Amino acid sequence: MKLPLFLLCVSVILTPLYGTVDFQAENVQESRFKESRNIFELCKKNIRYYQLSPDQSHHDITEMLLMSPDVAEKHKSMISQQERHIVVFDYPSDGHTVKGYISYTPEYKRAPLLVFLRGGNRILGLMNPANDFSLAKDYTVLATTYRGGMNEGQDEFGGDEVDDVENLVRFIPKLESMLQMEFTPEKKCILGGSRGGMEMFLALERSPFLQKYFDKAIALSGPMDLSITICSRQDMKTMFIRDFGLTLDEHADQWLSYRSPIHHCSLLRTCLKSF
Repeated sequence: MKLPLFLLCVSVILTPLYGTVDFQAENVQESRFKESRNIFELCKKNIRYYQLSPDQSHHDITEMLLMSPDVAEKHKSMISQQERHIVVFDYPSDGHTVKGYISYTPEYKRAPLLVFLRGGNRILGLMNPANDFSLAKDYTVLATTYRGGMNEGQDEFGGDEVDDVENLVRFIPKLESMLQMEFTPEKKCILGGSRGGMEMFLALERSPFLQKYFDKAIALSGPMDLSITICSRQDMKTMFIRDFGLTLDEHADQWLSYRSPIHHCSLLRTCLKSF
């Protein structure tokens, strides 16, 4: 019988990495706006790494990353030293085509698996596949980019796009066939940063399959209660109303609680450790 899912909750500041500022909201500090605008422009540039031709289901972008001036030298060095390959691919999710990527070393067969969930929304927060999480030690790292943005479908910020996480994991056998590789990790964990932490909890809460699949779950500053978020962040409140369907009426509590992991903790079989 599988041991209870082991949760680690870590609080760190990830705004510079994930860029959560809503550019159309009022009362955004000018310095913060400029910083996040620069992050957004970089995220748009990252789209090129995920592009596939119509006849491609996947593509090894390792050499592209090593040649890119936008990839940090330390990440290039890590890719080379670890002999990593990074492959982007399309996978189906509820009738939509969503892009993901996998990063692995020559010891992939028994290497621990890390499913990584990014922050941001739509294009904002789209990461260069060569990043600290994707190059973690000897891990095989699997990531989704969520529906919406550069993908088919619509990002609902805690709505149906949460299914993209389970559908990514269920796609692993097909990915193995595409790559002609077999992944048999001894340990499997999931990590979500910022909005990705929220997605991680929601995916686990809604999917008994994922709860049984993973050994550990790590949240990095994931929002647990969006009612607090909209009180402390006017820009996020404005974005939720304008782009994601929040209405300030009798339906507001339902919208917020559905997307707030704190309201669904009873659905998790966990032993919780925070530090």
